[in-house]
Amino acid sequence: MNNSDSNEQQRLAALAALQIMDTPSEQAFDDLTALAARWLDTPIALISLIDSQRQWFKSRVGLNTSETPKEMAFCAHAIRQPALMEVADATLDARFAGNPLVTGDPGIRFYAGMPIASPQGTLIGTLCVIDQRPRTLNDQQRDTLQRLARLVEYQLQLRHTLLTSLEEAHELAHQQALNRRLLDSLKAGVVACADDGTLTLFNSTAQQWHGTNMLNLPPEEWARSYDLYAADGRTPLTTDDIPLVRAWQGKPVENVEICIACADQPLRHVLCSGGLLYPEQGGPGAAIVVMHDISEIRHASNMKSHFLATVSHELRTPLTAITGALGLLHSGTTDPSSAAGARLLGIARENSQRLNELINDLLDMEKLEAGKVALQLEPQDLRAAVVQAMESNRPYAERFQVHWYIPDGLADMAIIADQRRLQQVLTNYLSNAAKFSHSGGSIRIEWHLKGDSVTVSVVDQGIGIAAEQQPLLFTKFSQLDTTDKRRRGGTGLGLAICKELIERMGGQVGVQSEVDRGSCFWFTLPLAVSDNRQNKGDVPPP
Repeated sequence: MNNSDSNEQQRLAALAALQIMDTPSEQAFDDLTALAARWLDTPIALISLIDSQRQWFKSRVGLNTSETPKEMAFCAHAIRQPALMEVADATLDARFAGNPLVTGDPGIRFYAGMPIASPQGTLIGTLCVIDQRPRTLNDQQRDTLQRLARLVEYQLQLRHTLLTSLEEAHELAHQQALNRRLLDSLKAGVVACADDGTLTLFNSTAQQWHGTNMLNLPPEEWARSYDLYAADGRTPLTTDDIPLVRAWQGKPVENVEICIACADQPLRHVLCSGGLLYPEQGGPGAAIVVMHDISEIRHASNMKSHFLATVSHELRTPLTAITGALGLLHSGTTDPSSAAGARLLGIARENSQRLNELINDLLDMEKLEAGKVALQLEPQDLRAAVVQAMESNRPYAERFQVHWYIPDGLADMAIIADQRRLQQVLTNYLSNAAKFSHSGGSIRIEWHLKGDSVTVSVVDQGIGIAAEQQPLLFTKFSQLDTTDKRRRGGTGLGLAICKELIERMGGQVGVQSEVDRGSCFWFTLPLAVSDNRQNKGDVPPP
């Protein structure tokens, strides 16, 4: 592309940017053409704009047509230079003598056109006056035409400024809408206030957490309008302790933990960070705070702390018993062959077994979490497996003075399971049922076919479990806070291990229970039929 073509492309781009072609008439432009015709005493005055194919008249006086082809336009010649172009008699000018606008209607003889520049400085048209008789302009008339042309340029500049402002406003609105959608999509809560401290922003997450969105509140009302507490979840926050107030006051807010209470929602722990939006100004100013929900992290931390305390206690108790029993025997105070010695040895043996169970639970959970448990899945005779578990755990039944049984009439079934891990799950279910049954109670073990799986249930008539505590039963590091549970021991890992094992063998676990009316702990496993025989074989850890 040569320089001339490049300049023409720039000129056309500047004209297009004004978005003025084929627009309705405007009073400001019409006034200028009327003044030009009056002051220069011509029957025709035009504001002509030249695009690639035509000249179009934004305003016209004394002419009916709104446009002509570009090749017929006097103005197309006028915009080739920035100075006024004046043609005294078109019939004597070689450029225009044969022009249809000269030889025909409107019979142009005299033409004077002052080029009009776009805001970018390119020539896009003219303010021109036309007469049907030859003539010339005097110096005053030429000056008038030039001044009026500058006023046309001024109107074009105003139009450009308005279009730019509208475009910027549209872009700003678009950006604000985008920012709003972005803020509302965040899993974090975002709140902000203006220079005077009134709330101006509550994204959708923050609204959900607080249960309301009362904007335009002054800072002194925030503490009364929202239920905010310190990290302990009990101490109400004062106005000066609210993170957004601190940020608004120019104080540091970094990883500050608070709690938000909202009706029909559990207490929410959030971690807050924020500051002034323009801190270089100093003093109170617009501020923003971002909040991250750490409720699950805090809950998990609390459960883990409780679990560690429980494990420490559970490990210490049998160790103390073993140490005491062995100490008495070692000191010679008690003869190992006597009845008292035998009782001490029994205490040591029983507590050694308890220690072994605790350690096995911890190791199993660690292996499950690390994905290091491999299962040998193959058909198992369910009745035989249950009978084996009942016999293996008979000492539990005797210790807690309960008995377990299988109802008559249950059909033999084969399931797909790992033999050793199935025994581990049954042992846990049976031992828990024994621990929490009343002395003399009975425990029923039954199974029923449901679709392609078998549901195995261990049902007792023991102390039962409150509905609000049941969701915690199969959770890691969770232990029900009951006197019976603490008295009878346990890490709280057994059922969590059962859940992991059963799910990895293709089943599910669950419980139904009522306080003082007993519990039914159940699990499902795939039925060993031809359709699922392909499950047989080693299943490596995921």
